[in-house]
Amino acid sequence: MNDLTYLWVNLAVISIPFVASFDKRVAFFQEWKAFWPACLLTMACFIAWDVIFTARGVWGFNSDHLAGIDLLGLPIEEWLFFITVPYACVFTYACFKKYIPKSPLGFGHRGLTVAMTGLCIGIALGFSDRAYLGLTSALCAVWLFGTLLRWRSWMGHFWFAYLVLLVPFVISNGVLTGLDFWSYPFLHNHPEAIADHIVWYNNEENSGWRLFTMPVDDLLYGLLLIGINVSLFEAFSARGSSSVQIHA
Repeated sequence: MNDLTYLWVNLAVISIPFVASFDKRVAFFQEWKAFWPACLLTMACFIAWDVIFTARGVWGFNSDHLAGIDLLGLPIEEWLFFITVPYACVFTYACFKKYIPKSPLGFGHRGLTVAMTGLCIGIALGFSDRAYLGLTSALCAVWLFGTLLRWRSWMGHFWFAYLVLLVPFVISNGVLTGLDFWSYPFLHNHPEAIADHIVWYNNEENSGWRLFTMPVDDLLYGLLLIGINVSLFEAFSARGSSSVQIHA
């Protein structure tokens, strides 16, 4: 019998943020009109990417830990991943904006964005022959460069949220890429030693380095996933605010 571990990971990721959304001090449910369009648009793009890479064998899934329901070649849990993780991350970001009104990084966030853009360009050029790392870093560079073209006051909160979220992100992805992830070295390049994973990776298509069991490439993947969700969330929020002002 399948143990549904991936489903439980999804539920664990979203449970506290979802319940806390109705707390009157946070009231994130009032932001759903901006969050859900942002989430679903991002999800559509990442699902298309996921379908192609799964079909090509860049990564895949261990059926022993799945419910057995597939859609477009992806387990239903993978679809839920693109809802639960963005929800938890955007919720956290919104909480930081509410309780820390000033940018936690001051104006330093722009320098960080420039540095990360350069790093991603370098990685994309250096690993262009590796589908996962090459494409992910290239897309990160494009997104980051786009945020530099126009002043984004929220980038300070975004970077702060991303850094804080790295801890739960590594834990949740650690479970997905190796159930006893904590038993592996913090940083190593022996992915072939990892056993009992829910999500597996073709190591010819990534850097080959792991944080516990999670490919370090996932740090950029997470950056892109969270970043696009936050960008669209802010865009829809701004459009909603403009609409309210027009009709006021």
